[in-house]
Amino acid sequence: MAQEGQLWDMALQHLGHDDLLELVVEPWRGASPPPTRLVEHLSIGNVSPQVLNIVKIAQERVGAFIPGRMPVAGEITLYARHASDLADGLITRLPKEQLSRAWRGSCLEIDLGI
Repeated sequence: MAQEGQLWDMALQHLGHDDLLELVVEPWRGASPPPTRLVEHLSIGNVSPQVLNIVKIAQERVGAFIPGRMPVAGEITLYARHASDLADGLITRLPKEQLSRAWRGSCLEIDLGI
């Protein structure tokens, strides 16, 4: 999660608030609940408050709330599949020279559909 937090912060720096929000909203808008309903939490402990706010706004815009989960201050709960898809989208949009070796490898896997 610490690495994912760094990825989100890099994306915010590179894209800015509005473009990051659009990058999150667009693919999330068409996502349906996955068959495996594992959840993941983004919190101020692993992402910046600005990133948390952007993801919260996106979640509200697309109505991607987890049924039966009460909102918790400083935390967002989302399906793990959606979190993974969003992170993959971030990786592919960032300049490759800013990515760590592991993220460049992930980017290649995403591009190849592996």
